[in-house]
Amino acid sequence: MKQALYKQIKQDIIAKIKERVYEVNTKIPTEFELTDIYNTSRQTANKALSELSLEGYITRSPRSGSFVKQKQDKSSSILHLRSIADEVKERGNKYSNELIFLGVEAADEELANILEVVKDQKIFVSKIIHKENDVPIRFDLRFIKPTLIPRYLEQDFSKMTPTSYLQGVCPAFKVENSIEAKLPSSEIQKYLNIKKDEPCLLISRTVKTKNETATFSKIYYPSSRYKLHSSF
Repeated sequence: MKQALYKQIKQDIIAKIKERVYEVNTKIPTEFELTDIYNTSRQTANKALSELSLEGYITRSPRSGSFVKQKQDKSSSILHLRSIADEVKERGNKYSNELIFLGVEAADEELANILEVVKDQKIFVSKIIHKENDVPIRFDLRFIKPTLIPRYLEQDFSKMTPTSYLQGVCPAFKVENSIEAKLPSSEIQKYLNIKKDEPCLLISRTVKTKNETATFSKIYYPSSRYKLHSSF
């Protein structure tokens, strides 16, 4: 199968970085220059540069262009509740998200046990795609107990992440994480823009207050774009 052109552009630039054709802190071709070199669209060139930035090969400036930078690991701590928006911004990149769903559903037996509610009780649900430089890096499926966080559905999550809001109104007393490698559903593959054979690192996270469970989340990280670390 022929490789997508944006991937070819990306791999060509990576090769030149590794061969030191493009040194650290030197400028690489612009979107417009890449469209001429590869006879392609600006959208394709932009996608290649966005992924290079996401993976830590370059830094982009709207006015100055794209420059090679010292490559750094893309990582996230699993031991602390942090807003992913803060993590992305600390790396010098642009954070954005896409709200897929924010509403109510009836708890099935599994969710009822986790959230300590009765089966078929109404709970709040949110589905959000988190992006770094417009590239999806995480998908969150979160279930919330309404009695503890009654105004969750009223929030504008384009202005804050759910994690930031929840920490403000219902501080965590205990966090439990279960981690596994998993092939996501076709729906989640579409949200993360990954191939059907790419696994994700799935964190199933339960957050408790002092007396009861407040939220349960399933957090998907594409294996090609992220890795997790922990330290003690």
